[in-house]
Amino acid sequence: MGSLVLGTAGHIDHGKSTLVKALTGTDPDRLAEEKARGITIELGFAQLTLPSGRTMGVVDVPGHERFVRHMVAGATGIDVVLLVVAADDGIMPQTREHLAIIDLLGVERGVVALTKADLAEPDWIELVSEEVRALIDTTSIAGAPIVPVSAATGAGVPELLAALDSVAGGTSARQAGLPFRLPVDRVFTIAGAGTVITGTLWSGQVARDDAVEIMPGGREARVRGVQVHSASVEKATAGQRVALNIAGVDRDEISRGDVITAPGTLSVTDRFDARFTYLGVPGEDRPFESDTRVHVHHGTREVLGRVLLMDASELAPGQSCLAQVRLEEPLVPRYDDRFIVRSYSPVYTIGGGVVLDVLPPRRTTLREQERALLEALVAHDLSSASTGLLASRTLPMTSAEVAAAIGVPRSQVADELNRADLVRLKVGGETAFITGGALEALVVMIERELLAFHEAEPKATGIATSALRDRVDRRLTPRGFDAVLEVAVERGVAAVDKGQVRHPKAAVSALAEEQAAEAALRPLVARDALAPQTVIEWSAEAGVDPGVARRVLARMASGGDVVRLGSDLHFDAGAVAAARERLVAFLKERGSAPASALREVIGVSRKYAIPLLEHFDASGLTKREGDERTLRKS
Repeated sequence: MGSLVLGTAGHIDHGKSTLVKALTGTDPDRLAEEKARGITIELGFAQLTLPSGRTMGVVDVPGHERFVRHMVAGATGIDVVLLVVAADDGIMPQTREHLAIIDLLGVERGVVALTKADLAEPDWIELVSEEVRALIDTTSIAGAPIVPVSAATGAGVPELLAALDSVAGGTSARQAGLPFRLPVDRVFTIAGAGTVITGTLWSGQVARDDAVEIMPGGREARVRGVQVHSASVEKATAGQRVALNIAGVDRDEISRGDVITAPGTLSVTDRFDARFTYLGVPGEDRPFESDTRVHVHHGTREVLGRVLLMDASELAPGQSCLAQVRLEEPLVPRYDDRFIVRSYSPVYTIGGGVVLDVLPPRRTTLREQERALLEALVAHDLSSASTGLLASRTLPMTSAEVAAAIGVPRSQVADELNRADLVRLKVGGETAFITGGALEALVVMIERELLAFHEAEPKATGIATSALRDRVDRRLTPRGFDAVLEVAVERGVAAVDKGQVRHPKAAVSALAEEQAAEAALRPLVARDALAPQTVIEWSAEAGVDPGVARRVLARMASGGDVVRLGSDLHFDAGAVAAARERLVAFLKERGSAPASALREVIGVSRKYAIPLLEHFDASGLTKREGDERTLRKS
């Protein structure tokens, strides 16, 4: 039996916490203020043992309208909801709002408890039951059993436990195949242990000594200890309420809303594409207008943002459409996550939806392939989504990158990519995929940018590879661009030489001029070895333009023929390598020596000795300690 989490929901003073205590024996209200005021302010936790022997973690949420944001944080990650409605009060405003949140979060299994049944007549309880049944029949928990119960007398408690047991038995455990992810809902410090966080483990598993990442900040840490309901365990799995003792992080470096995750498995984003549903403002029928500022709740974090509609300028209550949610602070969502939207001011729950693409471009008008991608994600068609993502991104991506971008295990997309009609490129030793059309467009762009560069810089023989990548598409990784550039070279629209790219049909005269200059400069560089002249002096002796000489020397440096230690200091690489060997042999024998002695070993004047010795320091060969230098230990 997989682990499940039960979460309460319902209006203030309908007896959620009292019922949890009657079911579990644990009072979830732990704060002195809660006990003094008689209301739940923060999330409370307990463990429930069902008649079958199965256990469930329980999250008790506040019912007051001022603490709905805490309720959303608690409802995030629950598997079964216990909707609490007082029999003597009936349906109240937070009953409706909490139920709407549960519906938007996609919680499909639940039980309704009609509490305080000892305070209502049977006919009245029947009437309230019918009202509740009509209310939930349009939500994700339609058909949930409704059980009258009294925490004061114990009447109905066995029946409620039986109903929860039945629902739990038909509820699937959480996905353990995805990487570890835990949204933080509490952070505190324990003397002698350090920083402790709690939350509901959304996916994967976590064990003692695991390396973790704290998102969205990206701080790395280590798990010192794991507890499930106050009991130390070696490993916790998806669906459990978990406490983690985190090593290497102070209390003030983690807060509610952060996500503890396996390193490198989540992407930080300031926007995501989604399927958005607008519920409407309570008591009003005004539409939702695109670009409205709202509160966005995801996991246990709340940030401000705007919802930009893609298919309409406004939505009527009850309508849905594709939208881009743009955030004022970063989130770390994954595909198929649920989110809640509340109005900016005054604050009401007005909608929510499902996360689709977590790293989309900034746009609201969809291209054909972008719409196809989002529709495939809505339909959970991961095969079409994997190829659709490549068509939408128009970049070479490995199967691991595609899977990470969608937010699913690599195994769920790798086979489809291998079967699809895609071009394969070698990127850093891995196979990357790209559509034929996207590759063609990138090659055309390379040629276009090269020709434009040559037209603007007729005396230049080429442009740096990194500069060309920025002109073509900044989204390309250096290795990805190199793979595309290789295709451009094969097609005869680009030529690469020592880190520079040119068009084969352009810069012919400039190339000839630089080749002649290089032929004249090479013997001068070799002759002067470790006592080089200035670029101006070499230019005058060789009879070449100083600007051309500088470009040639820079290219020779990138090719490894010259060691460049300043704008006007270029040493012959072979001579520097020989000096390095003499230096190593001397220091191995002597152990250490001052600069004056090393200058004699290298065989140069003080003018050149200092730059060369600092070069050897920077390259990791030597280490300066006061006036002496020693070899660094490898």
